[in-house]
Amino acid sequence: MSTNGILKDGITSWLVSIFGAMNLEGLEVSTIAFEGTKPRIIEEVEAAGVEVIILPHRQRNAKAYYREYKHLLADRHFDIVHVCCNSAMAAFELAEARKRVVRMRIAHSRNTMCSHRVASFLLNPLFQASVTDRYACGIDAGKWLFGNRPFTVIPNGKDLAAYAFSPEDREASRIELGLSEGEVAFGHVGGFNAQKNHGKLLEVFAELYRRNPSRRLFLVGEGHLMPEVEEKAGALGLDGAVRFLGRRDDVPRLLNAMDCMVFPSLYEGFPNVVLEWQLNGLPVVMSGAITDECAITPLVSQVALAASPVAWADAAERVMEGRNRVSDSCASCEVAKAAGYDIKENAAMLRRLYFEGVERCG
Repeated sequence: MSTNGILKDGITSWLVSIFGAMNLEGLEVSTIAFEGTKPRIIEEVEAAGVEVIILPHRQRNAKAYYREYKHLLADRHFDIVHVCCNSAMAAFELAEARKRVVRMRIAHSRNTMCSHRVASFLLNPLFQASVTDRYACGIDAGKWLFGNRPFTVIPNGKDLAAYAFSPEDREASRIELGLSEGEVAFGHVGGFNAQKNHGKLLEVFAELYRRNPSRRLFLVGEGHLMPEVEEKAGALGLDGAVRFLGRRDDVPRLLNAMDCMVFPSLYEGFPNVVLEWQLNGLPVVMSGAITDECAITPLVSQVALAASPVAWADAAERVMEGRNRVSDSCASCEVAKAAGYDIKENAAMLRRLYFEGVERCG
């Protein structure tokens, strides 16, 4: 059995986690990466047992991409095409898979919004007709893409032990980041794109910093808007208080150094990072536009996107009060496991769905 998907920056960690935890016996798993994908990302995916196939960039060279995609399906004869998407624009990949008589054609909703709603609306009939199986990372993401049609939720599980709080790692990572005992570290993990709303994040931190200049903000990630965000940090007088850490391969360890996470995204499907932060015992203040499915513990406080930086700062300070990092982390890991967010269980579930789906689709 073979399966094929599309590698995008936002789902790399999911691919690595789910297939790294899966029993791949009887499966040959491949994914598409676009030309220009960084070698370290490809190496990370390949280390999880997934073949990476390089195709032209879907947006920059659509004609060449679809030509090569068609050739790929004709040459490889996949049993499954599994497309992670946030709109009906995936109709192109799924319709071609249908044409090539791929038995199982999965649309996997990963978000609750898209940037091309008109095109998605127009393509929706073709999209729905081309799908055999509908998956989603959460209930809201499934309703967004599939409406009243039935779908299966596959939780964005984690290696719970890897994200549990470690006092030893906290001490080491804070030394590495140059944090003194009295400094409070706020954090954010995510690509520098419009969805993540870094401008709002900086405005919130500027208010937190105004109240207490011993506070610091650490931004993990990379993306095309990073220069713009760096410029705004300077304009707000935050040059010495905001650190840009780039892409990190040690995020679970790095989280131990933080004291609170701020997440003002304009929209999300089911944000993995919010789950990771809770597993680490971290208080989180996030936008009300994000599904509350990811708030599995009292560590998360939601604030309206339109609320002022003062209101956001107030919420951050409240959610940090009276916390015990060790006990909060232990309790969060227990809640996550009971709620089905164990990556090993999620991987076993997906493997079972693959085999059952291929048999059902004949």
